[in-house]
Amino acid sequence: MDDYCSILQSLSSGSEVNIHTNDKTYYNAIFKKFYPRTNTALFMTDQFYNYGGIPVLIHCRNITSMDLPYSMQDISDEDE
Repeated sequence: MDDYCSILQSLSSGSEVNIHTNDKTYYNAIFKKFYPRTNTALFMTDQFYNYGGIPVLIHCRNITSMDLPYSMQDISDEDE
């Protein structure tokens, strides 16, 4: 869990990621903000539809994997 929280803390607002949880995968989710007090992150999903997107709040512990922007992949690889 701490790894995903750390990654989300360093992610720039507006970054596009794929978030995988046990229940669902959110493709092309736009990262908006990380809330360290609650270990949750706000993403906008389905932004390509007419209604303009759905805000989704995801807790770090619910993330099973993330597909990061190319510019951040080197950062996460160094930690391994």
